[in-house]
Amino acid sequence: RMRDAAERARRALSQSDDTVMRFTWQGESHDIALTADDFAEVAAPLIERLRAPVLRSLRDGSTKAADVSEIVLVGGSTRMPLIRKAVTKLFGRFPSSAVHPDHAVALGAAIQAGLRANNSDLDEIRLTDVCPFTLGTGVGDYARNGQYIGQAFCPIIERNTVLPASRVNTFSNADDNQKQVEFNIYQGESRNLADNIQIGSLTVPIPPGPKNTVKLECRFTYDTSGLLEVDVHIPATGVKKQVVIYDASDRELVRNLDAKRKELEKLKVHPRDEAVNMAAMARADRCYQDQLGDMRDYVGGLISQYVAALESQDPRTIEAAREELHKQLDAVEGERFL
Repeated sequence: RMRDAAERARRALSQSDDTVMRFTWQGESHDIALTADDFAEVAAPLIERLRAPVLRSLRDGSTKAADVSEIVLVGGSTRMPLIRKAVTKLFGRFPSSAVHPDHAVALGAAIQAGLRANNSDLDEIRLTDVCPFTLGTGVGDYARNGQYIGQAFCPIIERNTVLPASRVNTFSNADDNQKQVEFNIYQGESRNLADNIQIGSLTVPIPPGPKNTVKLECRFTYDTSGLLEVDVHIPATGVKKQVVIYDASDRELVRNLDAKRKELEKLKVHPRDEAVNMAAMARADRCYQDQLGDMRDYVGGLISQYVAALESQDPRTIEAAREELHKQLDAVEGERFL
C-alpha cells in the first residue's frame, strides 16, 4: 500500500510542486505532505547515477556533448522534471519533447522483433548490435621491479565492439617448465579480476620450457545471440583447445547451435590474412621497393601505421586506415600505379 501511494505521489510531483501521499494502515489513515524539493533531495543519488552511463557512451563513441545534434528522451521516467533538468544540465541545452516517451519504446521493441523475424517490411532498416560488456581473461600482473602482484583482467573483445566479432591475443607461459595454462574467462570492465564475472574456464597443456618462451594464441569469437567460442592454439605443438559458452535456456540458440557455430568459424581469420588487406600491404611493399631515400622512409612509415591498424583488429579502424594508405600511395606513385 505504501509503495502504491508513493508511486502515485511521485507521478503527481511530475505535474505539480506539491502533493499529499495518502494510505491506510491497520485501520488508520495517513496523510504525508510532499514537495518537489523533498523528492529532489531523496532522488539526488539516483539522478547522479544517470551521469556515468551517458558520459561513458559519449566517451566510447568519441563524441562530445556539443556534437550531438538532438537529445531525445524515451521511457516513462523521462517525464519527471528532475530527469529533464539533469539532462539539460549535462548537455547544456534542452532535450527534445517531440517524441512520445512510451510510444518510442513500443516502436523500438516492435522493430527489433520484426528484424529478428526477418520481416520483409523492414528490409531498409539496419540495427547494429554491439558487445554490451568487455570479454577477456586473467593474466599475471607484475610490478616494474618484476615482482608478481596477482592477476589482472586482460580485455580481448571490448564493449561496444560491433557483433559478430572475433579477436585474438597472444600470451606466454608465466613460469619455467610450466606444464599447463588455465584460461579463466570473464566479463566486466574492472582491471581487478575479482571484480568481474567469471563465465568459463579452459585448461591447456603446454610443453615445458623457460619462462615467456611458449606462445599461446587465444581467440574469442562472439555473436549477437550470446554464443561465445574461446579457442586456444599453441603454434609450437599444434595443440588446440576450445570451450563454447552460451545460454542453455535459450531454445532458439540451442536449436540452431550447429549453424551458429559454422557462421562463427568464418570469422576466425586475422585481418592481416584477409585478401583486401593482403592486397593493400602488397601494393605498399612494392611501392617501398620502388622508392629511395626520404620517400622510402615515408612509405615505410605508412606501412607501420597500417600494420598497427591491422593489429587493432577493429574493422572500422582498418577500413579507414586502408583507404588512407591507398590515398597516400596514389600521391606517391601518381600515374605509374596500375
